Amino acid sequence: MGMPSGFKVFAVSEVLTAADVNDYLMEQAVTVFSNATARDAAITSPANGQACFLLDSNTLQFYFSSAWNDFVGAGDITGVTITTSSTSGLSGGAAATSGAFASTLVISPGQATSATVAGSDIVLIGDADDSNNLKRTTAQDIANLAAGGVSLGLVIALT
Repeated sequence: MGMPSGFKVFAVSEVLTAADVNDYLMEQAVTVFSNATARDAAITSPANGQACFLLDSNTLQFYFSSAWNDFVGAGDITGVTITTSSTSGLSGGAAATSGAFASTLVISPGQATSATVAGSDIVLIGDADDSNNLKRTTAQDIANLAAGGVSLGLVIALT
């Protein structure tokens, strides 16, 4: 077998030859096999573009350049790295090259750089009235809270 022949419209009363079956039907179908060993036993001369599905690994493959290649399940991401700079206020980055990836980033405010606060700057908070869900507010909203004063039940002044 060589290259798959593509697509053919058969004419009425045309003889369907063994070569036509091999070129248009066998090489153009996605054949299903229990595993790669069964595939290799059945398809001894695969053609570029030929496809198969392996049940044991749930993998769709295609043949190209003298090898069966995974179509589903293999991506081009070979690793994930989370890095943190010394001034970001974050630490705990990690790297992974396979399998499940998990990393915990730790906020370290002492490592962050200082800034001049503007009213429109966003501040993240854990909302105690809403199961500590992460929310945001602005520096101006916080400043507005102080403008109304703070009501305390008991104030003790020591001198």
